[in-house]
Amino acid sequence: MANGSPARKNIILKEAAKLFRENGYPSSNLRELARRAGIQGGSIYHHFSSKQEILFQLMDNTMSDMIRRLKIILEPLDCPTERLRRTIRFHIGYHIAGPDETYITDDELRNLEGDNYRQIISKRDRYQQLFEDIIATGQAEQNWQISDIKLFARAIIQMCAGVARWYRPDGKFTIDQIAEQYFTLLTTGLMSR
Repeated sequence: MANGSPARKNIILKEAAKLFRENGYPSSNLRELARRAGIQGGSIYHHFSSKQEILFQLMDNTMSDMIRRLKIILEPLDCPTERLRRTIRFHIGYHIAGPDETYITDDELRNLEGDNYRQIISKRDRYQQLFEDIIATGQAEQNWQISDIKLFARAIIQMCAGVARWYRPDGKFTIDQIAEQYFTLLTTGLMSR
C-alpha cells in the first residue's frame, strides 16, 4: 500500500467513486482520476499502488462504515420490530447520502480480485447477518412468518438500496416517509394473521 496524506486519500476516493459510477470501473483511468482529484497523474501512486487498491479501499471503507453505524443504532434496541424499522431507515438513508460510494460497493464487486473480493464478501456477509439476526429474533419472539431468513434479508437490502436510484429531495416523499412505508409493507407480510 502506498503512503500519502489522509485528506488527499479521501479526496481521491470521493472522486474515484464518482468516476467509477459515471464510467464504470474498467473504463475509468487513473490519469482522469488524478485530474479530478487535483493532483499530477503520477502522484496518485503516492497514495495508492493501483486502481484495484482504490476500488478495494472504497468498498472496504463503505462496508466498514455501514457495519459500524448500524451496530451503534441497533445496540440500545431490544424489540425486533423497532430494530427492523431503524435498520430500514438507516439502509435507505445511507444509500441516499452516499450514492456514489454505495453504488460502487453494490455494483462493482465483480471487478475485485482475489483476496480483495473475499474480504469485501466477508464484510457484506457480516452486514447481511445483522439483518438476518433481526429477522430470526422476530420469527422466534413475534411469530414473523418467514420461510427463508437469508432470502428475506437480501430482499430488504436490495429493496432499500434501490431507493437511491430514484429518490429526489424535492420529490413526493421524505426519506423518513419512504422508510416508514417500506417498513409497513414488509411488516404487514410478517405479522401473524
